[in-house]
Amino acid sequence: MHNERLSDDELKLFIQYLHRFANHDVDICTRMEAGYPEFPVYVMFGRDYPPIGEASDYHRPFAGRRPPTSTTDINDGG
Repeated sequence: MHNERLSDDELKLFIQYLHRFANHDVDICTRMEAGYPEFPVYVMFGRDYPPIGEASDYHRPFAGRRPPTSTTDINDGG
């Protein structure tokens, strides 16, 4: 089950939870290690601005769906 890519529906739910996490749990910065211990992925969520690199390098998944007006609703998908 965990050795395959996320389905489209799972990815949408993941993004919804990620937005919820970012809005409610990330104060200034959160650092995590995820994935298999042999091949870890290091992730940092931060509110630093400007971001590392160019802001235009970052994309918002599903941004074309509708304007990003909501910031806290789990059902908005970002």
